[in-house]
Amino acid sequence: MRILVIDDEEMIRALAEKILSRAGHEVLLAESGPEGMNLLDQRSGEIDMAIVDYVMEGMSGVETLRNLRRKAPDLPCLLSSGHTNTADSLPDDLLHKVEFLQKPYRANDLIAKIDTMYRTWCGQP
Repeated sequence: MRILVIDDEEMIRALAEKILSRAGHEVLLAESGPEGMNLLDQRSGEIDMAIVDYVMEGMSGVETLRNLRRKAPDLPCLLSSGHTNTADSLPDDLLHKVEFLQKPYRANDLIAKIDTMYRTWCGQP
């Protein structure tokens, strides 16, 4: 599976890349919402899922998710944040194929969440 990770923290991007690569996924990294949108445009139809940091400088996670939805309405997205209750603050129009994972997360929690999302929304075992 090809996963786009959008996070403004270099350490989080590197950790996600390491975890996901070890699990056999191809990982694309973006340090901002606009950079993530550019990757989505460049790799149109090739990205299976996105992991988006909820709180980022510039374009927020919510704005990034809104832009992702305009370009890829059915792309499964995992929002991740160190802040509590952020999943409850999402507007209703952005809840389609979205899950939330609290930071800091363990490798097995990230992989389990990704696997569950893929099985649920992409119809794969």
